[in-house]
Amino acid sequence: MRTDRPGYKYRDNKDGSRVHYWDPKRAVKGSPDYLYVVRLADGLTDEQIAEECQRRTRELQNDLRGLGASPAYDGTIKSLIDCYRHDKTSTLHTVKYSTRARDYEPSLRILEKNVGARRIDVLKASDFKDWFAQWRKKGHRRAAGAIKLLRLVMSYGAGERLHGCAQARLILHDIRFDQPAPREVAMTYEQCLAIVKKSAEMGWPSIGFVEALKFETALRRIDIIGEWVPSPEGGDFRWTGLMTQSISKDMILTLKTSKTGAAVARDLKSYPLVAEALKAFRMPDIGPVVIDEGRGKPYRGDRYNDKFRKVRDAAGVPSNVWSMDSRAGAVSETVEATGSLEDARDLATHTTTKTTRLYSRGDGLTSSRRIAEARIENRSKKTN
Repeated sequence: MRTDRPGYKYRDNKDGSRVHYWDPKRAVKGSPDYLYVVRLADGLTDEQIAEECQRRTRELQNDLRGLGASPAYDGTIKSLIDCYRHDKTSTLHTVKYSTRARDYEPSLRILEKNVGARRIDVLKASDFKDWFAQWRKKGHRRAAGAIKLLRLVMSYGAGERLHGCAQARLILHDIRFDQPAPREVAMTYEQCLAIVKKSAEMGWPSIGFVEALKFETALRRIDIIGEWVPSPEGGDFRWTGLMTQSISKDMILTLKTSKTGAAVARDLKSYPLVAEALKAFRMPDIGPVVIDEGRGKPYRGDRYNDKFRKVRDAAGVPSNVWSMDSRAGAVSETVEATGSLEDARDLATHTTTKTTRLYSRGDGLTSSRRIAEARIENRSKKTN
């Protein structure tokens, strides 16, 4: 094994080319969970790869020296974020790892990169508004996410009585930023069926099974494919998720959802799309229910998304339909079929119908017709 390339790993493409990466967790034992694998530039020689891995490792080691001690707060946003990351009592450490990796860390990096050097005690409302406007140019959701995390870190700083944070939090509290419009796309039954069939043709029936199960049961994807999370003791990531023992011999699925802990039971024999998917998808005898074909292990989120997009495109489903939209399709179809937000809420295991409304993406035409018919029938009863 070569020792001159700390943290190095690679991936071979089907065309024979090789992609090179530097993994901080491989390079330095005990590296923080929030550090991400870095893709190295294409075309580097072996010597250049070794030099780049060594350089990045040295920089990381320098950054981690004294990591056990609490970071010093110097009045800047960057130092506040360092404190927020280090403090195990902060909200960063109370959310699921997937939420932290998907939502929190990207927004924190935006703050560090763009405004990390700014002093908190001199910030004005106009600063926050200007930052939002600049970030919005690169995406409304990106800007909204950065502001959300800015509010969180300022609240953390205020709670810890760090200079300037309480005043900044009050200023932020009085500002109303435009929120991104909610998604209006919901996967249809026909689109999901096309994905199920195409995934079988492409030799990736697990994609069709997951999408069918989400569409029919309204379960969250993470509750089906699971997730890889860092071990509390450090070291390699470990997987947690849906196991075969959660599905009985008569195909009754039982689990507790990862988000709310709600107990769920679903009869998989009741769902036509699941039945179609099971024509090609073989349920393992033991272990995780969903395995990434070709890799022999459970999916990572980015890997699943890559394969889903390829299947979706090959199936002729519009590119604006995402994997997350199959759950919205389940809710929308339920509301249209039953006219009941409460039934849809229970299916999706939402705590309130307010959340369910966000997932119900129909235009209300069917329900308005049903209501009109009921009102007309009620009028006729009164006149008779």
